[in-house]
Amino acid sequence: MDTTPLSRMPLSLAVSGRIRAAILDGSLPVGEALPTEQELAQTFSVGRSTVREALRVLQAQGLLTGADTTSTARPRVTHEHTADSAATALSTALQVGAVPLGDLVELRVLLEAAALRTVGAVPGEARDAIERMRVATLADDSVAFHDADVDFHVALAGAGGNKAFGLVMTVLRDSIAGYLLSELDARENSEATLGALLKEHEGIADAIERGASDEAAHLVERHVRGFYEGRTE
Repeated sequence: MDTTPLSRMPLSLAVSGRIRAAILDGSLPVGEALPTEQELAQTFSVGRSTVREALRVLQAQGLLTGADTTSTARPRVTHEHTADSAATALSTALQVGAVPLGDLVELRVLLEAAALRTVGAVPGEARDAIERMRVATLADDSVAFHDADVDFHVALAGAGGNKAFGLVMTVLRDSIAGYLLSELDARENSEATLGALLKEHEGIADAIERGASDEAAHLVERHVRGFYEGRTE
């Protein structure tokens, strides 16, 4: 880890930047506990409050585990929440207008269609999600349907073995999840809407099982674009 004198930028950002660099280059591997707060303060010649703030920055970025009090619990390097933090950042960009919803939907269509062309069979998680959609449709439960819908698409995106597809899909789905749920709740005949969406998911799964990857990609593109049509224009 780089311990040369810090620049004149805010000290907490300088410290978090040094630790972040060490995590990214592997000097601090996943699972390793950081030195104590006091040791970090001595290493960087800063106060413990500066170290606390630097650790909070890294925890917010999903690079360190959380801790109620960083002075008594040493955070560990993690990537468990990096997708969550990325989704939060993207969702914020969407809400402030930096990235239009239509652009995210377009990216999702391209990503998911490409991912489905690598899937040879419907994974168990996606099958379970379809069953949950059936139950939610009968109960007219848009929240439960939404949760199952998210799980279905994320499971398929990662089923081809490409970890990047699954990760980016998770980030995209999480960042636009609120729009999906709001749209489901806003539709007048929600039971009919859920039933139609269920059939579309079943059609996608059926195409994958038949080995018709291009058809599956086409169906998922039509499914996604069809749902958001009107909102993205």
